[in-house]
Amino acid sequence: MQLEIFLLIISLALIHAVEPDHIVTLRMVRGIRKYIIFGVSHGVGFAIVAIPLILLFSYSYLLELAGDILGIGFAIVLLTSELLNKEIEIAPRGSGIAQGALAITPSKILVAIIAAQAGLILGLWYITLFIIISSSALILVGIAVNRVPKNISKVFNIIISFVTIIYLLIQIFSI
Repeated sequence: MQLEIFLLIISLALIHAVEPDHIVTLRMVRGIRKYIIFGVSHGVGFAIVAIPLILLFSYSYLLELAGDILGIGFAIVLLTSELLNKEIEIAPRGSGIAQGALAITPSKILVAIIAAQAGLILGLWYITLFIIISSSALILVGIAVNRVPKNISKVFNIIISFVTIIYLLIQIFSI
């Protein structure tokens, strides 16, 4: 596994855990047990959506190119949302599995696209890594929810947006 991709997946997972909708949800949930349930079920919800995306994008050059362009678009959305200080999310909010599956955020789309480009086996590893890291981080965020600054993810989101755009542009031009 390339170190850059590994670090990008971990960074996206950590950033995903501190997205505003998660912090809001975790502020309404009390207790370590409920934080664990939310974190794990959120990861399961993401897996329900991400695995079919990997399969879909793994079999076609045009779909892979479309995925790269879509990924750049979502990275731009993430960057724009941070620069404008406005949360931009595409889908309804919920909790647990519903939020993991239905709240399509830029970080989840980017991970799914990167995983799809890697092929089935490595892609599943990337999704699993993202789920483990983000679910664990969600639990920790839940425990520390009152100590987490509201804008903790801004700088990281901006950096990750640029890294993702550059990575996907390299992918497009090397296809």
